[in-house]
Amino acid sequence: MIPTITLPMTDGVNVVVPDSLDLITPYVLQEQLDWFEDEIKFLRRLLKPGEKIIDIGANYGVYTLSMAHTVEATGRIWAFEPASSTAAFLEQSISANAFSNITLEKSALSNVSGLAQFSINEHSELNAVVHGANPDTLSETVPLKTLDQCMASYGWSDIAFVKIDAEGEEENIIKGGPRFFAELSPLIQYEIKAGTEIHLDLVNAFAARGYDSYRLVPGLDLLVPFDPQSPDPYLLNLFCCKPDRAARLAADGWLVLSLPATPANDVALPTSPASEEYDWRQSLATLPYGQHLAERWEATMGAADASDDLAEALALHARSHDARLPAAERFAALQTCFNKLLDLCIRHPLHLRRISFARVAQEFGARQLAVEALGQQLKVIFKELDVDISEPFLAPGKDFDTLPPGEHYGNWLVGGALEELERLEFYSSFYKNDPVTERLTLIMTLGFGSEEMERRQSLTQRRFHTAEQK
Repeated sequence: MIPTITLPMTDGVNVVVPDSLDLITPYVLQEQLDWFEDEIKFLRRLLKPGEKIIDIGANYGVYTLSMAHTVEATGRIWAFEPASSTAAFLEQSISANAFSNITLEKSALSNVSGLAQFSINEHSELNAVVHGANPDTLSETVPLKTLDQCMASYGWSDIAFVKIDAEGEEENIIKGGPRFFAELSPLIQYEIKAGTEIHLDLVNAFAARGYDSYRLVPGLDLLVPFDPQSPDPYLLNLFCCKPDRAARLAADGWLVLSLPATPANDVALPTSPASEEYDWRQSLATLPYGQHLAERWEATMGAADASDDLAEALALHARSHDARLPAAERFAALQTCFNKLLDLCIRHPLHLRRISFARVAQEFGARQLAVEALGQQLKVIFKELDVDISEPFLAPGKDFDTLPPGEHYGNWLVGGALEELERLEFYSSFYKNDPVTERLTLIMTLGFGSEEMERRQSLTQRRFHTAEQK
């Protein structure tokens, strides 16, 4: 019998999983107390009590369980998980949380109904329907259904949200649901990346059904039109919906219908006196780390090259986080801030401008650029053995906005930059596959490491120590 462990998520939901640090889900939940995707956090804010949800590829149920909690007892979740062993764990989790609003369907979805071979991998996240030749891994026979077939049998109507994570079967699922996609109008989240490949064909497949694709802007919790020309390498999921649903989401402040028509650098700050509230003196200088630096910043900004551009970029960042403003205006401000800081770092990579850019790039959804900027800035700091805090800058991560540095600004800044690099470079330390924890050790030694970094260090040591003992 497989030993189990029950792990709490940040929203209070308990997940029953195998008790093994060599498996993805148990490791991530112990490390982050949550799943590592920004989308799950977005859905907790977006979904409402009473809504109906479909989860295709539920796996151990981190999304299913969290969404069931969010939509409450008046809502309903249909969770599809064909692997018998994984479904058994999800059944235990449903019972552990006393959820009565989840229907667990132990079937796979595709474009035909019948039976199919389903590969069973060490990591259940990689299980998939097998087509053609016999699988190289262990497999089992599972029922195969279509979306339209399930729509008829369950009487689906007014479905608010669908998650599809089916390891390459997404296009067949779309083919098996012409009536579903025509008659219903849910918001859909679908996995776009498998391994290192981004499957842009799914964007076209959904577009053929009338569904436009959007990406999540993690720093603003907004959906914006997806630009297929330059997807971030870290991008895992997209959303899509029909125009009627997009219009409702836009009206509620969750979605931006179109990207700014003018070049981002042409978006100007408001000329009203109220715009002064976005000035760095009213935002950054009021934070714990800025309170004792404001006078130094004032002197530097009076003489620094390109200081006007920096001041405007920082004001745009503050403006993008003003929840009173329309979503489109907030996104335009963040996009303009992103472009201005990128240009500034190319022309004048002085002081801690790369740190500010990394913060904005992460919030914008350009995670690869954030990782690169943090790495470049840290190389400069370690080479020069100095941290230049003489110019206004954004803290490396949101948590560091309110973390007082005391007299140790250097340790605070380096610790924050290392912590954000640790979070952003890998989805989880599980994927590092490396027993060396020098970065984590340095983070904790500097004195500002978070509880998550402490957990990462402990889990990494436990995982590889256990492996060495085997």
